[in-house]
Amino acid sequence: MSKKVPICLIVDDGGVINTSFFHDLRTRHEFLIPPLFAMQFGQLCLKYGVKGKFSVVPIPCGLGRLDEPDKVNMVPAENVRSFVEYTKKYIAPNFSIAPELLTHLLAWNLAQGGKTQYCEDVFIERLNADEIADYVSLALTVLDNIGLTPSGVSSPWRTGSGNMDSYARGIGMAFKRVLNRDRSFFFCGYPQRPFPTVCCDSPECGRVVHISMQASDALWGTMNPATAEEAHAAAAAGIDSWLSADGKSGALRKAFDANEPMVMLTHWQSLYSEGRGIGLYWFEEFLKRTQTFFGGQLEWVTAEELANRY
Repeated sequence: MSKKVPICLIVDDGGVINTSFFHDLRTRHEFLIPPLFAMQFGQLCLKYGVKGKFSVVPIPCGLGRLDEPDKVNMVPAENVRSFVEYTKKYIAPNFSIAPELLTHLLAWNLAQGGKTQYCEDVFIERLNADEIADYVSLALTVLDNIGLTPSGVSSPWRTGSGNMDSYARGIGMAFKRVLNRDRSFFFCGYPQRPFPTVCCDSPECGRVVHISMQASDALWGTMNPATAEEAHAAAAAGIDSWLSADGKSGALRKAFDANEPMVMLTHWQSLYSEGRGIGLYWFEEFLKRTQTFFGGQLEWVTAEELANRY
């Protein structure tokens, strides 16, 4: 293992739309996230050497498959194509790509198409490993079809946390079936564990590793505030919870001092901040702090690299 402390950024809910538009109906949210934002984010990460895991929702909120761009309801086909192009060019080289299951909303009916009545977290709890493998296989197929070949899976909400044995085995079976891979990972924030954990390792499913986080989304509060000033204040407080302005406290300072992987979560819509980019601005402030206080003591790694180390 490297003497440097590994650091890994988890980005959830990536894609052509803002999933909070459907998740949070009490608040007005921007619906489309412009494809150029993928380029802006990717260029910032390239500038600072950031690596991690980037989720892409294959059938965003049930609107249609990304590998059928002309059939994604409410989203211009050019937005889909450009998002895929920019993600492949600017993000995928330094991030492990992962489907955030299929819809990140109501589960998809594999037999008939269309949505079921259950959100994916509830739906997955009811399935066995073989059924989960079928579900994950479609997610892997959609992303592989558009050239964003995944190496792991991301879990909407607490998906899989109450059915983790079947969930892990189903993920591994899907990777062996669709991509002929015998190593995979899944990100699930619960239970929180300081180190990646092997959940299964067998000929049936290969080796499947659970990755958790040390720090939850510091930028979530940039979406709902009514004013830019409130959004900036929320982001500033959130980034302090990751790593304080003097570098002496915060969840990631604690992880560093314990020689644990520094894994932090944010969301695509948090970085976008309803078109204001306030989350992205404060994420760069965090990156400046890591350089100031840790310098060469950190090593940015993808989620796949992190899983393989433990």
